[in-house]
Amino acid sequence: MTSRHPLLAMVLLAWAMDASAQTSGFVHRLEVGGGLGYFSGAGLGNTNANLRASSPTPQPFTLFTTESLLSGSLTGEARIGWWVSRRVAIEGRLGYSRADIETSVGADTEGAPPVTVVEGINQFVIDAGVLFRIDKVRIGRLVPYAAGGAGYLRQLHEGLAFIDQGHVYHLGGGVSRDFVTRTRGVIRAAGLRADVRVYLLSGAASLNDRTTKHGSYTAGLFVRF
Repeated sequence: MTSRHPLLAMVLLAWAMDASAQTSGFVHRLEVGGGLGYFSGAGLGNTNANLRASSPTPQPFTLFTTESLLSGSLTGEARIGWWVSRRVAIEGRLGYSRADIETSVGADTEGAPPVTVVEGINQFVIDAGVLFRIDKVRIGRLVPYAAGGAGYLRQLHEGLAFIDQGHVYHLGGGVSRDFVTRTRGVIRAAGLRADVRVYLLSGAASLNDRTTKHGSYTAGLFVRF
């Protein structure tokens, strides 16, 4: 293009850049989203109610045994993230679920039938992590990614009788798909996303202060600005 047509050259250059951005299907912007899913349960351990028998050699006498587990539950989440490059994002997440702690009491020395006691808890998880897009292994328009991070755990027992606090660690991944991409306007992209992660809960409700392992499966919407 000669210098006699600078305006036309600028228009063509702008058009080429706009087409390139639309083809890429990705804009480096603030992203917010939310979704629903399932947070799997885990065993919390077992313990015995013991007395010391009256004998020359003290030995425990078991009155009854208990075994507890945290049930699986539906979970809701809200996310906010910032894409620092085409492939890397920093992301924060707030998750909430309402689960039950089920404690089974059995082996009663007086012959009482087994009984299960159920207590509800409200579980909040606030975590942050890094997400890596894996563009080279796209599946059609699905883009896989890996993610990992850590955060804070808070469990409120029924009636606020007790509060457990601890830490969470997660590792996993998922896929995302852009359904709308734009180079102008407030909303630049929108789509769907699905996650599968493994969560380790430390300091949560458990017997013997054990770390519990859970699976997290979520799907939802995202909007990029």
